[in-house]
Amino acid sequence: MTEADVAAAAGLELHTWRRRHGSDFRARVPVANPGERLRLYDAAQAQAYIEGRPIPPPPASEPHPEDLLSVDEVAAMLGTDASTVRAYAATGYLPQGVELHGRRWWPRHVAQQRLDAGDQRHHPERTGAGRRPGDPRNQAPRGRQSRTDARVREVAADLAQAETAGQTTPTADDLADRYDVSRRTGERLLAAARQHLEEHQASK
Repeated sequence: MTEADVAAAAGLELHTWRRRHGSDFRARVPVANPGERLRLYDAAQAQAYIEGRPIPPPPASEPHPEDLLSVDEVAAMLGTDASTVRAYAATGYLPQGVELHGRRWWPRHVAQQRLDAGDQRHHPERTGAGRRPGDPRNQAPRGRQSRTDARVREVAADLAQAETAGQTTPTADDLADRYDVSRRTGERLLAAARQHLEEHQASK
């Protein structure tokens, strides 16, 4: 769970939860992925904190085939870098993975299969399939744009629900934390979501 998930489970806005409980929560519940920008917490431990129960011990640390690995963890496992892992996923050399918390993750067994299979790509010198500069296939993968669109639609839905229920709408800071992006990107997402919502309402 992210801090945004914990706040939602507690029935509070993220900024309110952080002001009231953030420091105490971080002192009592260890982060599950030290060193990462997006802090994740074990769901059982977080839920125990929310319900006022004793915090259970952390889960077993032995690797499990269904563990979800970040792009950096997959890169370390394959002995490459994050940009190469993204390229692998864009070209089908590695499965697309799953999207969670605004990021893409890969089950450990998927990365292990890729590692065990070795390098089976078709190299340009063998196939003549190299791409020249300017080739349109060198553009950013469509999946990246679709992910952005999905975030805009998601925020637009949150705005509509908040307006209908008379609740506080999400802020740029909330979005920056939810999707692990900069505040400027949070502002852009919020502006795009508002425009999307206005266009949707006008089309009715």
